[in-house]
Amino acid sequence: MDMENDSDLKHSYRVLDLPDTASREEVEKRFDILVRQYRSKPSEQFEPIAKAYRNITGTQDRQKFEELSRQKYAKYKGFAGPAEKIDDFFRLYKARVFVGLIALIVVIVGINAYLNHRAEQERLAKLPPIDLSVMILGDFSPLGGQEGTAAIEESLKAPFPEWKRVTALLSYLPNQELGQTSMALQQKALLQLSTETPDLFIMDKASYAWIAKSSALMNLDQEAKSRLNPWLKESQVLKAKQEDSPVEHIYGIDVSVTPLAAKLQFTHTDVILGIRDGAAHKEQAIHFIEQYLKGK
Repeated sequence: MDMENDSDLKHSYRVLDLPDTASREEVEKRFDILVRQYRSKPSEQFEPIAKAYRNITGTQDRQKFEELSRQKYAKYKGFAGPAEKIDDFFRLYKARVFVGLIALIVVIVGINAYLNHRAEQERLAKLPPIDLSVMILGDFSPLGGQEGTAAIEESLKAPFPEWKRVTALLSYLPNQELGQTSMALQQKALLQLSTETPDLFIMDKASYAWIAKSSALMNLDQEAKSRLNPWLKESQVLKAKQEDSPVEHIYGIDVSVTPLAAKLQFTHTDVILGIRDGAAHKEQAIHFIEQYLKGK
């Protein structure tokens, strides 16, 4: 405390008629007495008393806070001052610091996502164009517990040496009822059906019966009479009625017992082929079915 402030504080004690060593309790009591005494007098006469009271109590409060701070930061020794400033900064601005950190995290995550997306786009750009995209929907699993679809994609592409790239999406739908698990898997399949755009579906009997009711599959009546006719057996033709039509049409071709189906790299009992209505690679999808019917 500098000399000017010290002199001002001593004057304040004299105004209240108290010694410099008076406690906070003594100051409060003395002030209450003076308030009662000056109640009927002009406020100008009481103003010096109120000013002295504010000066004394304010000084005592600051001294108390400074003492608590010294005790709190004593462990930092020579770094007590900087530590106190840092603590005060975070105490006063913790909300802003927290929001800033959240914003920083969002920015970092966004940058990483962008960089990952860009890297993936660059990787895909280096790959050959897709000749056929396939969605495998039903009670199917990769052979040998393999992870990913690389082996499956290779087995799908193998009969077509002129093709450069076949992609596959495996959506597992068990025939056995698994309660909540079955429901969750069906919801996932529904989401994939609404967001993915495969050219060809590979289905088992259960998934075919489910999908054929919708408008997802292409009507194969014409192809069955013409291009596929030389190799198509009546037992391989699968008809169904869609929900918005009372007439049966061919939506699936059963190739379960063909030689090429036996070479597919996923477990299966049924292999039913169907083309997505509006397929981007319709010609290749028809060629795929044709090749499986030929059995070569």
